[in-house]
Amino acid sequence: MAAQAIFARGGHFVKGEAKDLNVGERSVTVRVGEKTHAADRMVIAAGAWSRTLAKQAGDRVRLDTERGYHVLFPQGHGLLTRPVCYTEYGFYMTPMADGLRAAGTVELGGLKAPLNKKRTEMIRNAVRTLMPAAGEGTSEWMGFRPSMPDSLPVIGRSPRSDRVIHAFGHGHLGLTMAGITGQLVSDLIAYRTPGLDLLPFRSDRF
Repeated sequence: MAAQAIFARGGHFVKGEAKDLNVGERSVTVRVGEKTHAADRMVIAAGAWSRTLAKQAGDRVRLDTERGYHVLFPQGHGLLTRPVCYTEYGFYMTPMADGLRAAGTVELGGLKAPLNKKRTEMIRNAVRTLMPAAGEGTSEWMGFRPSMPDSLPVIGRSPRSDRVIHAFGHGHLGLTMAGITGQLVSDLIAYRTPGLDLLPFRSDRF
């Protein structure tokens, strides 16, 4: 459903940290900021932060965080016309509007550990070797990939309550799989039969 249609039916966006999820007999509630919101059904799609909310719903999932690192090289603008991967280094160099972005690697480090400078320095050194004309990296940051042990996402109803629907754990393919995941979630909310067998993606598969 388009955003305009959601607003036309009375929907609205609320931005903030979701916490204190509670599943009741008639509704599901979650607190965002100082306000508690109630709904007939709730979708947990909080990426790497989904494990905490799922636990509050009564489900223990083996979700971990693959931390990926990014370094931007403004002088590298125009050096490449498409993403290029150097597999021996474990990262991609991708042309962006503001320069060349070198990003990748995998680090299992959770959500709280600080950025590991050894990772970004490795990327910087590799770019200096592979593409000296890219110059020096001016900014760096770290992102979180929500990943499961078997590399499959968690999609489906909570075993504890059909009021809660899980949609997380896509690892490196969150944007790629967003469309089909949204369709499956829509089917579950509307009590339609999904177009895929969701048994392999259940939250309690381990």
